[in-house]
Amino acid sequence: MHQQALLQLLHLADSALPIGAAAHSFGLETLAEENVVTPETLERFLSHHLEESATLEAWFLARAWHGEILNDELSARKPARESREASLKLGRRFAELVNSVSGAEIASGVHYPIAFGAACAALSIPEDAAVLAYMQQSIGGLISASQRLMPLGQIAAAKILWNLKTAMILASQRAISSERIPCFNPLPELASMRHSSIETRLFIS
Repeated sequence: MHQQALLQLLHLADSALPIGAAAHSFGLETLAEENVVTPETLERFLSHHLEESATLEAWFLARAWHGEILNDELSARKPARESREASLKLGRRFAELVNSVSGAEIASGVHYPIAFGAACAALSIPEDAAVLAYMQQSIGGLISASQRLMPLGQIAAAKILWNLKTAMILASQRAISSERIPCFNPLPELASMRHSSIETRLFIS
């Protein structure tokens, strides 16, 4: 991986990228409000998330890296309207940003992981690095959201992210090597569907 591609990948996977990702919790706010996810159970929750939903998104990312844009299929695999619309919104903003700064021509009407995979392919960023970077920023974003939703300190948050590195690698390898990815992770999707019923909300989803 050459230095230019590495710097571009670090840029695209930066949590500060102005696409609005920090406004979404993808159901985590509901689960925190209901005390289903707590600081003590967050690492286990995210480990299961990596095995299921994150691996699924990484599979679509890898397919996009190879030129397969399976947008309708990913929409069908996201039953909650809030999480589905959030993913599409982030994908559109991400694609528009990449196109503006790099001169690439990434489709702007696709889900975030698909846009990320297509962008990395266009910029000659290796597939495995793209998948790992996406997982790192995705889990990092959920941990950051958790810090705003529950009493989770900076060191505890950093430790959780550190402890999940091996799980990220395993999920990445599975996403890249598998023909298809089954996924059964209804808890976040159901939580997303209930999100609008929370009396006070910090996040859009």
